[in-house]
Amino acid sequence: MPVHWAGHPCDMQRINEIAEKYDLKVIADACHAIGARLDGKGMAQHSDLTCFSMHPLKNLNVWGDGGIIITNDESLAGRLSLLRNHGLVNRDECAVFAYNSRLDTIQAVIAQHIIDEKLQTITATRIRNAAHLDRALLNMPQVRLPERTANRLSVYHLYSGIFERRDELQAFLQAKGIDAKIHYPVPMHLQPAAKGLGYQRGDFPQAEFTADNILSLPVHEHIAAEQCDFMVECIKQFYEKS
Repeated sequence: MPVHWAGHPCDMQRINEIAEKYDLKVIADACHAIGARLDGKGMAQHSDLTCFSMHPLKNLNVWGDGGIIITNDESLAGRLSLLRNHGLVNRDECAVFAYNSRLDTIQAVIAQHIIDEKLQTITATRIRNAAHLDRALLNMPQVRLPERTANRLSVYHLYSGIFERRDELQAFLQAKGIDAKIHYPVPMHLQPAAKGLGYQRGDFPQAEFTADNILSLPVHEHIAAEQCDFMVECIKQFYEKS
């Protein structure tokens, strides 16, 4: 189950090679990655099942909550259709005990409107704002950003990187009115829900390092170039004073 985290495509060629070797299905979490592309193809073309979110905070957002699962496997599509509607074949026959996961009609209408009228602009603005920040931050020694490659089009649901003295920088930026956030401060293996698995700090050092040092900057469609410049100047000011 690869996660296209922050809207940045995973290395699906390598993942699919592993899946083929061990006869596995690939279920991709693309909740952050609506509109992202890898090798010129949308994310749904790289997995057996691809899941997208329409949560209010996502790039494609509706007025409540919802999601989309895409597959080109007719058998899986039929199974999903059953699971989303109590497992009902018809009004009187239940083939499998399942769930109520039907998308409300009003949410479907809103989603269709955003896809048709707004999503392209939302995506382009996020990419433009991210590129604006990249030009300044990629050469800053205190900042380490994810690798940018020509074959991956990220849609920047989040613009995140590793920042030295992260907690101090976050407080400094927030005092300047910049909504810098941590996504996420506690890695999965240290969450209370995982306590029964017996993991401890030190078991997954890369995940822990990332959680301790990652910071996200706003690049959403309501941010203008001048605000990107202001963020960069504040970050420079913080490190120059240090």
